Amino acid sequence: MIHPTAIVDPSAKIAESAEIGPYAIIGADVEIGARTIVGPHVVIKGPTLIGQDNEIHQFASIGDIPQDLNFDKSANTKLIIGDRNSIREYVSIHRAIEKEDHITQIGDDNMLMAHVHIGHNCILGNKIVIVNSTNLAGHVHVGDWAIISGFSGIHQFCRIGAHCMLGIQSKVTQDIPPYVMYAESSPKTINAVGLQRRGFEKTDILKIRRAFKTIYRKGLTQDEMLAELQVMAEESDSVKIMLEFIKSSPRGIAR
Repeated sequence: MIHPTAIVDPSAKIAESAEIGPYAIIGADVEIGARTIVGPHVVIKGPTLIGQDNEIHQFASIGDIPQDLNFDKSANTKLIIGDRNSIREYVSIHRAIEKEDHITQIGDDNMLMAHVHIGHNCILGNKIVIVNSTNLAGHVHVGDWAIISGFSGIHQFCRIGAHCMLGIQSKVTQDIPPYVMYAESSPKTINAVGLQRRGFEKTDILKIRRAFKTIYRKGLTQDEMLAELQVMAEESDSVKIMLEFIKSSPRGIAR
């Protein structure tokens, strides 16, 4: 299943059912799981661990060294990619620098569309869609089911909460709490349609909407807002998730 024009380092571990396309380059310390398809001209450098049933399309660059002038090439850092991800043309995903857990990590069932860049030490959850030409700087964390529209830019160390939806050309410089719909440079409302599609109960969506209004519409101070959310969180696990996200935000939330 390895095309004769592909170059595969002897130390690479390729599952028998994986496919390596023409002119692909697989470097040292790379592991590729069962049924993963690596398209033509893809470059994968290690240390990189790639799971099962992924599709990596032509010209993607996976596991290259980070764009950090202080990076030590001998550093013990790596890239981990889970299962069933679709990584489209010209996507770049960099291995980590020696901070946090020393890893860049992509979860399961994600779609990274053409020309997306995932910087070093980014942590992506599951079932995320990142649309064409979006750039994630280093140390960005993205929660499950988030959707980030095209041409968006995410500042380093920012966090995007689960079930968020970001509109086209969004600029993110602070954390966005779970369930929020964000456009250009500010939160607008909650991602109600997305929550409905994922089986959230109507009553829970109403509680999330009330929490959003508490955060963004009442003009409360941070302490006042957290106090109101604390009461609401006693009746809703979803609001509790929002509260804990805000309380743990090192950069502060976009408001």
